[in-house]
Amino acid sequence: MKTKCLLVLYVTLLFGNSFAGTFTTASTLIPVPDRATATDSGDTAPAAMAETIHLDATVYIPDGVVAPAPVLVIVHPFGGTKDSDTVTAIAQDFATQGYVVIAPTMRGFGNSEGLVSLAGPNEINDLKTIMVAMQNGTIGDSPAVAIPVSSLSKFGVTGASYGGGHSFEIMRTHVAGLAAVAPIIGWTDLYQALSPNNVPKFSFTVGLFASGYDAQNPNYDDSMFNDLNDLLGGHPEDVRTGNAQANIDWRSVIFDPAELSVPTFVIQGWRDWLFPSEQATSLFAASTNIPFFKLYIGGLGHPPATADITNPEAVFLRSELLRWFDYWLKGLDTGIENDPRVTIAPEHTGDWSQSALITANTFPLPNTTTDTFLLNNKMLSTTSSGGRASVVQASRFGPTAFAPIDRALGINANALITAVGAANLAINSGGDVLDSRVATGLDSGANSVTFNSAPLTAALHVVGFPQVNLTVAATVSNAYYYVQLLEKLPNGTIHLVSRGAFKDTGPGFRKAHVIGFSLFGTNHTFTTGNKIQLRISSRDFPFFLPNLDQENFKILHGSRNPSSLALPVVP
Repeated sequence: MKTKCLLVLYVTLLFGNSFAGTFTTASTLIPVPDRATATDSGDTAPAAMAETIHLDATVYIPDGVVAPAPVLVIVHPFGGTKDSDTVTAIAQDFATQGYVVIAPTMRGFGNSEGLVSLAGPNEINDLKTIMVAMQNGTIGDSPAVAIPVSSLSKFGVTGASYGGGHSFEIMRTHVAGLAAVAPIIGWTDLYQALSPNNVPKFSFTVGLFASGYDAQNPNYDDSMFNDLNDLLGGHPEDVRTGNAQANIDWRSVIFDPAELSVPTFVIQGWRDWLFPSEQATSLFAASTNIPFFKLYIGGLGHPPATADITNPEAVFLRSELLRWFDYWLKGLDTGIENDPRVTIAPEHTGDWSQSALITANTFPLPNTTTDTFLLNNKMLSTTSSGGRASVVQASRFGPTAFAPIDRALGINANALITAVGAANLAINSGGDVLDSRVATGLDSGANSVTFNSAPLTAALHVVGFPQVNLTVAATVSNAYYYVQLLEKLPNGTIHLVSRGAFKDTGPGFRKAHVIGFSLFGTNHTFTTGNKIQLRISSRDFPFFLPNLDQENFKILHGSRNPSSLALPVVP
């Protein structure tokens, strides 16, 4: 209770009268090597014979602050710039509090030179180069901007989405001065985020690539087109091969947890279906060298969540970011080091309040139990599995949004990006990956089989990762299984709670065998009187890439071949 009272007092002071500091801004171009090399563990260095390119940046310099001032580096979302709304809002928050803030436009975007390689060695080395350069008291060369920063300054890195990924990755470089990071709705396993269980997310993939590409001034590295071709061509595993510049796993810190040794505050969203909550919880559970790992999972995120940074939840989190960096960069006693490590907020920002927050030091939350539902005929049973196997017929279709991409695969980059742009416009209304227009709805037209629980006699609060274990058999290899967890109201209304997909690459696909995988994490309460529904479908388009070679498959659920849904439940 004492910690919560201190927090309320701190937030009141912060927003009541502490935002009065003034600052000046300066634009500059920062020289960085055009190419970088990388170690397998994630460090970077300029490549031999590297030339120089320039990154556009804005520097926020608080008035009256002297060296060694604390420094915050803010990285924008994918396709954004130094002037993105999230960047300028957070930059102003910190500049008014005495922080030197640097907001670079990452290579390939806006007025920055270079080519985009999706947070590869080049981009991470850019951040490292900027941080080292700032410690000399100036930054940039067009013009050089004097800043109250020295080798004694402490640095923090934050950013949302693309910026969140950079905030994770910079830790592996062990750059001098880096004292804390705060990744916001970023990734720790980029492959699993884009292609969970080897099934690519179609609507997000086309939204990501289309929204960041500049057709007038092509800004993508060749590796981007290679990855796009592999993802949309149904061979996503190929993006995990090659050197650090090409291998998507190099961009994923989950594979190098021992290299992470900086205090980390991760903000993730329950209903973020691009970078789901497991991107944070998997790292939280891993064996790292992070001395203090703070985890918040709430309502902010990519669609179907919101990225609005002006709502009450976002305002609260902006104050939490200041508490975080004030402690690690300024050495102020904000009380954050005494807070519980885990904060769970409602899945919708509209339901957010400080009193609704659940805190703990572990995840899964203490007293979490598992409720298992067995597939029995068309029911979800808590007692037994039974009934004849359910057959799901293939959904024969050639969606207009996918057909141009199918034709363009393997032709050339221009044809592919044109098709991707058209598909993005058709299904996402041209929106980017932070835009609510990204398609995340239920594919109600797909062939499917559903299993319903009895009406719930009491509310069921599910916090964590629903797990499905299905006994299956298919007529062809590499079958795709699409699963949706839904809530069915007495009037027949259906709400999509979570989803997942799985590509079955096993050799014995014709014989009954078990596949198991998690759906996206959720913090959802199933209401008394409603039913839990599990839907297994032949397609989940446009959210996931369709398997155009799909044949029929069976879901077995007899006593000898049970199938089940397991839900993590909290009191």
